Amino acid sequence: MKKGLCCIVLSLLLFPYPGNVSAQGNVFVNMGILDGIDITPDNLCSFQILSQLNRNTPALVEGSIRYRHSDLRITYQFTCTLHPGMNTFPSGMVHPRMQYSSTALRELFEQYQKLPQGIYEYCVTVKYDYQAAEREPVTPVEACIYHNSEDIFLINLIDPEDKAEIYEYHPTLSWTVNYPFSAALQYRLRIAAVKKGQDAAAAITRNNPVFDEKNLAQMSLIYPVYAKPLEKFQPYAWTVDAYYKGILLGGAEPWVFTIIEDSLLKRVVHHQSYVDIKKETGGHNLYAEGVLKLKYYLDDLRTDSLSLQLFDKKQKLIRLKETAVLHAVYGDNRFVLDFEHHQPLKHRQFYTLVLRSQTGRVYRILFRYINSELIR
Repeated sequence: MKKGLCCIVLSLLLFPYPGNVSAQGNVFVNMGILDGIDITPDNLCSFQILSQLNRNTPALVEGSIRYRHSDLRITYQFTCTLHPGMNTFPSGMVHPRMQYSSTALRELFEQYQKLPQGIYEYCVTVKYDYQAAEREPVTPVEACIYHNSEDIFLINLIDPEDKAEIYEYHPTLSWTVNYPFSAALQYRLRIAAVKKGQDAAAAITRNNPVFDEKNLAQMSLIYPVYAKPLEKFQPYAWTVDAYYKGILLGGAEPWVFTIIEDSLLKRVVHHQSYVDIKKETGGHNLYAEGVLKLKYYLDDLRTDSLSLQLFDKKQKLIRLKETAVLHAVYGDNRFVLDFEHHQPLKHRQFYTLVLRSQTGRVYRILFRYINSELIR
């Protein structure tokens, strides 16, 4: 009597009910170790089965992962022998016979160890003594857990920054992903107007998008001219979703940008003069409309060379795509740095050009870049 009571108390301590534990007669299924974590091929069978039978018992174990409001599903079967006491199934111990609702889902789960985004139910059913014809059928034991698979932090928006005020009606929207198989993904870009009292997430979820582009292979897109024109001073929320062969993997946290009036465009002089490298002190505003024109008068050497470094407003070094050295000869030298075609920069942003001569002299030119396409 005492021994039986101890077994009951032990089982209650091992399997805190309810939800992820189910029992029928003398067999208990515990899925607690999987509750709240992403399911992968390695941990798929990391549940526990406690048998209080006093003999080894053959059992058929069936599992199913089913998504809510979707036809996505994974099912499997394997047979085992339940020994009295605790039974575990480490990776490699059993070899389930897997079935998938699609080939893409099989590739996603087996090759990349990922599950689609969404809420799914994972159930395990145990049919013990399933081959014993002389005994009465035993009611199967089943336990289930629920999980919301959401890889929101694996997709990050880059530009425009959150709450950015921009001046382009056709901005370049860019993002990045840290999936190891990003080259196999396609993306969906959505933009929606933000109404009064809404945050970015509510706008994306509830409002009809002003722009919705699917099946993008690249991780950037210039807002197209054929799309609905964006309005000045209207906040817009935008986000990106990632798909693997049509299966949604996750989405980025929505950001907001607003187009404001660019009063600077009225003041920029289209015909720029050459900036004297030796005399420039940063005391007045310099604008580079597409190009930066430089003048370098050499009167103390026959030849000289100027190495270039370009920094953004955060003093982050920008890798120059064209030559990073200017060669000068005795007399008046003129150079034109073409940023519009060879080194795209951000409209209205400040940059610092650092020039170092072969004699060790250092010159700094602070300028504001202007995209000439936006002021025509």
